[in-house]
Amino acid sequence: MISGIIYQLISMLSFGTSNVLWKNPQKRLPVFKIILLRTIVSVVLFGIMALLFFERKGNVFDWTIGFVISFTSFFGLVFYNLSLKNSKVSHSVTITSISAVFGVLVSVFFYDEQLHLKLVVSLLFVTAGLFFLESKKPLIQWSKGTVYAVLAAFFWGTTFALFKIPVEKIGSYNFSFVLEISVLFGATILFLSTKENKPTHLPTFSTYLTVGVIGVLGFLGVLFYNMAIVKVPVSILSVMGTFTPVISIVISHIFLKEKFTKAQYLGMIVTLIGVILALFP
Repeated sequence: MISGIIYQLISMLSFGTSNVLWKNPQKRLPVFKIILLRTIVSVVLFGIMALLFFERKGNVFDWTIGFVISFTSFFGLVFYNLSLKNSKVSHSVTITSISAVFGVLVSVFFYDEQLHLKLVVSLLFVTAGLFFLESKKPLIQWSKGTVYAVLAAFFWGTTFALFKIPVEKIGSYNFSFVLEISVLFGATILFLSTKENKPTHLPTFSTYLTVGVIGVLGFLGVLFYNMAIVKVPVSILSVMGTFTPVISIVISHIFLKEKFTKAQYLGMIVTLIGVILALFP
């Protein structure tokens, strides 16, 4: 289990960092083009891994289930980016982390994991902490960005918890490749079929470099999460994932040279307490 927790921590660091980087490219590139370019990078990396470590596991049904879950998960990425276009980064990553609730529910109904009292208390702690992280006033404002973030939380929370099914059948490397191929397919369709408003600025080399870094971080986040999900209960992984906004906010403050508010400090402490409670049931 210790190795699984380490894998999840690496995944959280990767996703937490990439969450911060998604915002700036949107000023110079359409959303679906960013998703498309980012996914090309991760598909190439997973393709190399698939060639090096490919294992013939599972049947046609198992692989089909993997594709279905992966394509459904793609909508979480779509709604997250739409949320970023309509709200602040801290707001989007905070509300999206409510996905832990959906993840825990999936773990109870699909894997018969116990919803013990300490886990419930842990969820209450992290939920309260997330609202303090979001802003000076720990309140949800039901803007368009919030609605998109809640939809992203639903799709990510349910599907990430379901990743355990195909990972156990076809392996973590194979499923990670299936996941990114599915995202690439969905991003290509939306990019070709959707007319987006042109960004206000032209893309630069730095823009494409940032998208490339997002692709690498996505590769690491997906890979290590899929390695963790077979070693750690899904409910614990879901609660641990709620600490990702703390990582995102810390990184954004380092780059933007901003100071934390008292509410954000409180949010970090409360969220951390919730995660620790989940790790030691």
